[in-house]
Amino acid sequence: MTEISTMKAIRQDALGAPEVLREVRLPKPEPRLGEILVAVHAAGLNPTDWVNRSQVLTIDRLPLVLGWDVSGVVDSVGVGVTLFKPGDEVFGMLPYPEGVGSHAEFVAGPSHAFVHKPDGLDHVHAAALPLAGLTAYQALVETAGVTAGQRVVIHAAAGGVGHLAVQIAKARGAYVIGAASASKHDFVRSLGADEVVEYRDGEFSAAVADVDVVLDSISVDAASRGGSLRALRRGGTLVSIRPAELEADERDEIAARGIRYESLIVASDQAGMRAIADLVDAGELRPRIFASFPLSEAARAHALGEARTTLGKIVLTVHETRKAHVAADVLRAVFEADGDTAIVDTLVRPDYIQHNPLAPDGPEAMKAFGGIWKAQYPKAVYLNKRAITGGDMAVLHTHVITAPGTPGLAVFDIFRFQDGKIAEHWDILQPVDNDDPAAVFATLSEPRTDNPGQRWFTSQHERVITDYVARVLVGKNLAEIGEFVSNEYHEHGLHIPQTGNTLETDLRTYFAQHPQGQITPKRVIAEGDLVAVHSHYQHAPDDRGWSVVDLFRVRDLKIVEHWSAAQEVPESAANDNTMF
Repeated sequence: MTEISTMKAIRQDALGAPEVLREVRLPKPEPRLGEILVAVHAAGLNPTDWVNRSQVLTIDRLPLVLGWDVSGVVDSVGVGVTLFKPGDEVFGMLPYPEGVGSHAEFVAGPSHAFVHKPDGLDHVHAAALPLAGLTAYQALVETAGVTAGQRVVIHAAAGGVGHLAVQIAKARGAYVIGAASASKHDFVRSLGADEVVEYRDGEFSAAVADVDVVLDSISVDAASRGGSLRALRRGGTLVSIRPAELEADERDEIAARGIRYESLIVASDQAGMRAIADLVDAGELRPRIFASFPLSEAARAHALGEARTTLGKIVLTVHETRKAHVAADVLRAVFEADGDTAIVDTLVRPDYIQHNPLAPDGPEAMKAFGGIWKAQYPKAVYLNKRAITGGDMAVLHTHVITAPGTPGLAVFDIFRFQDGKIAEHWDILQPVDNDDPAAVFATLSEPRTDNPGQRWFTSQHERVITDYVARVLVGKNLAEIGEFVSNEYHEHGLHIPQTGNTLETDLRTYFAQHPQGQITPKRVIAEGDLVAVHSHYQHAPDDRGWSVVDLFRVRDLKIVEHWSAAQEVPESAANDNTMF
């Protein structure tokens, strides 16, 4: 169990637009009888989230922390829990609707709402499954009883529920007809649909007939349900997941044709979650992630969801970014003038190890060093540009403006965490000697976001960079640079001078100036498409050299962007540790 007593959460105090969502710090919950406390690594976003944010739908209370989907790691267990223990990776859906609250760093819920996360699924993809997956499974399998050979229509087949329903129906052996707008047809076909039709009523009614089951996630009245009812064979089943009162004429038609009409509200269900996990393990179910956002950008995620242009799911990354948030909070508290260093006692271990050559070990030394900094730079501002976490490590890339109007410093801070607290720290500070300091920190590659993306490719991107460093930087084999670097490459680095028009020219000049130079990588931290490498650069084998962080962005297995900073290794230090 972690020792942290508070957590970050996304809370709203009023109904309204996405802007009502605010990041706040709340007490960390405790698991009650039969509950588990989960450190949330990722949490899915569903239409019920953005509807309940703007109006009363299924939950009527304020203030409110939204979210029902959870994927994470068990932090602690309550009395009576036998299925899970701290450290287990789990995913599930909190009881709908009253169990809401997963858009936070920790959430407590009934143990029977969770199952063990499949090994082949990362937390981001696992978080996309529970509510939407259970809705599809309970509608098609438990309610409609779909069997092999049946003709099944899935409305909104490219959406969160729909794209999972297509795969679940196919796994049952059904002939699947996906209804979606024309621009989404290729996506629906890629899911395994046998036919794809236009969802608009006129075109749908003309194209579809004699079906056994319709999963309807779009109809709200008799007019919009008409096409689905006409498409059903006598004795077919219509399952609506948007409950609405049937009109008298509809009830008469349904009765006359022997149609079974069911209105479904999803329920937390451990057996259903196990069935979903089994489909994942069998390779028959895979959620598609349209976009992921860090918890702090929940409002942006809501706005995107409401635009109704997505394919698959939107997910908030939570615990994966928690270390970076903790690190940023500590830096601001210690080094910005209005920072409260009391947070150090909560978030930094007593045996803290410092690799900055100017500061001794220990949290008290951290506070003292911060006091000296604040006295020298009373108006210093920390502008965090990008942050990544990997395993027990976090990296912050920050523009530190020491005084208004100055270009400031490019800073990389590397933190190692243990038991939820900062245990070790390395940093590199380099003055920005540039007429346009913003260019040093800009993101120019597409999509132009500073946040890590494509987290499901983290291991592949890390392999690209470790191979690039080994073969091109350490091995000095410039003939291979084209294998690793995109034609759309953007350079922001401060360490290796930009002497030519290409990276190859810059590196060739650097290697020629330092023929005995060597580069020794010390640690690699990767998250999504961002990979940081902390290395010891030496111009000659016997010199003290430089501590350097190179930060790369990788897209389509090619390096598209690079930032760096370097700091010379001094003769002596205030601690017994090296800069590495």
